[in-house]
Amino acid sequence: MTDYGMGRADMVYGFSGLHPRLSLLYFIVLLGACMMFQHPVYLLASFLCIIALLFSLDGGRALKKVIKGYLLIAFIILISNPLFSSRGATILFYVWDRPVTLEAIVYGAIFALSLLNILLAFVAFNLVVTPDKLLYLLTPYAPRTAFVITVTLRFVPLLTRRLQQIMTIQKVMGYLQSGGNKKLLMREGMETLHTLVGWSLEEALQTASSMRARGYGIGRRSSGTAYRMDRRDSIVLWIMIITGLNVAIGAFFGVNQYEVYPRLQALHWSFQLGIHLFSYGIFIAIPLVMNGKEWLHWRIIRSSM
Repeated sequence: MTDYGMGRADMVYGFSGLHPRLSLLYFIVLLGACMMFQHPVYLLASFLCIIALLFSLDGGRALKKVIKGYLLIAFIILISNPLFSSRGATILFYVWDRPVTLEAIVYGAIFALSLLNILLAFVAFNLVVTPDKLLYLLTPYAPRTAFVITVTLRFVPLLTRRLQQIMTIQKVMGYLQSGGNKKLLMREGMETLHTLVGWSLEEALQTASSMRARGYGIGRRSSGTAYRMDRRDSIVLWIMIITGLNVAIGAFFGVNQYEVYPRLQALHWSFQLGIHLFSYGIFIAIPLVMNGKEWLHWRIIRSSM
């Protein structure tokens, strides 16, 4: 059994090395803010922070895989909202005798940025809260739900790798050659799919039989990895509590409220808004500071070697 609560003071860890409960708490607050906050400054700050977080976690590799599709979704929302919604008092021009308002364009941009933040936050969540951490968090309370979630997260990449293996073998054997008969290609493609499904179902039955023989779900399940709160976790927890409560209380009283309809509200500044934005900035910057500290620490070590 691995104990991450012992000996951590002698090693450098970034945000991913935090206790799983703290990582989960951070993403819950971040996702809640991305869903509820409509203020452009908050959404832009969240977007920049999430982009920086993804680069600090894996150099942006996960971001590069999904950014094109996510930007396409955001662009479709941006252009479709003013075309289908005529709400707003400031009419800019007409398209097919339908008024296009400034408020509808701004609302579409806000909604698109909010959705983009949520999607990218889930990408960062998958990098930080790994399946073993998710099992650790959920198995004491809902072992079957934890198992379903873990299998689901593993399902798509596993099928992709298996499909590539099957297609490679078939191409070596002379099948699935491009430029051939389309009917033959379709039949060979269906055979490939049949092989993939059969392979996956056979392994699923073996896994289920093995888990049943080991008594999974009968009693309280322990995790193979033990996580314990240390001094660093406690410090980060208090920072999260102080800044997170400030953000929640300010949002409850409408400090960062921003109205789009019926007329676009001008951006205004107040002392309360500044304090609230400062607290939110500290909260969302916690992983960046931790990863930056780790990066700086290793740079110093490498330069002294």
